[in-house]
Amino acid sequence: MFVHPNVLMMQTPAKEEATSVPTRSTDKPTGDSNGLTRFKPILKWTIVMVVFVFLVLTIRKAYSDVLEHREHLDFSAMDWRWLLAGVLVYTFGMMPAASAWLQTLRAFGQNVPFWIGLHAYFIGHLGKYVPGKAMVIVLRVGRLAPHGIEIKPTVVSIFVETLTSVAVGAIVGCIFIFFAPEFPPRWIILGAAICIPCSLLLLLPHTFRALLAILAKSKIGKMPRSVSAAFTWRMMLRTCAWMALGWILHGTAGWLVLSGIQSTPGLWTFQAWAACVAAVSLGAVVGFASMLPGGAVVRELVITWLLSSIVPQPVALFAAIAFRIANLLAEFMMVGVISLVKVKTPTR
Repeated sequence: MFVHPNVLMMQTPAKEEATSVPTRSTDKPTGDSNGLTRFKPILKWTIVMVVFVFLVLTIRKAYSDVLEHREHLDFSAMDWRWLLAGVLVYTFGMMPAASAWLQTLRAFGQNVPFWIGLHAYFIGHLGKYVPGKAMVIVLRVGRLAPHGIEIKPTVVSIFVETLTSVAVGAIVGCIFIFFAPEFPPRWIILGAAICIPCSLLLLLPHTFRALLAILAKSKIGKMPRSVSAAFTWRMMLRTCAWMALGWILHGTAGWLVLSGIQSTPGLWTFQAWAACVAAVSLGAVVGFASMLPGGAVVRELVITWLLSSIVPQPVALFAAIAFRIANLLAEFMMVGVISLVKVKTPTR
């Protein structure tokens, strides 16, 4: 896994071992540490500005796509209650993955305060809109490091959360696509037959222990023994269950958004709901694999193609764009709410 150099810069130096021989040190901060301290605020605001710019570009692209295809849509017929319900369900749908990440950190021996951990998780979510995928690591590590959370276990926990989310999302999408109104083409069946067992193989505790051994030979270095010992069947089953619940909630949010755009009796069926869960899950997985910021364009194309089996293509395209906007609203709302709660709640 690629680790941004800024993550390694942020690691605090280990405490020097006490010696019986006094040194001539004046105990004053060195010039390097003073320079690093002065550089941190600049780095912090640079990160904030980069994230903000890419978020604006993402929203701008979504708005231009809406204007381009509005002649095929009847905006007056939209039911904004279902659109709002979709935003709320997506907001709750982010909590299972957040819970899985916090439990993973604690399994690694890191005592993460609940609200601090949630704030770091959702702040890190905004980093996915920056190219390279490393900004998520920088934002979360930067948020947790001042509270005594070790950098190496945090980096591994992000890696675990990302890999399990993608693998479980692929499994959920491949399963639910078979319940869609139209039976999938043969190439999709073949792809699912390959994807499901490969994803299950990635989720084995032995796989993560092997990946840790690879990471130990990289710049990240050897992990604490508690990290390797934490990978048990119980931990992996618990994490996968949280992720599966999150994907189902995300798919339900997409279904509600689609129902708000074009409410027809055909959408209020189990098959239509399953198609939405498959579209949202596979769209996110393919978007992540594309390595584009936030899966831009790629995710919308996959969702549009899969939803075209239950609604006209222009409606499917607008639903994909509307779901992207709903995601942004939900993420900003969670960051705002948790920031307010965190201010009012004393940290331990």
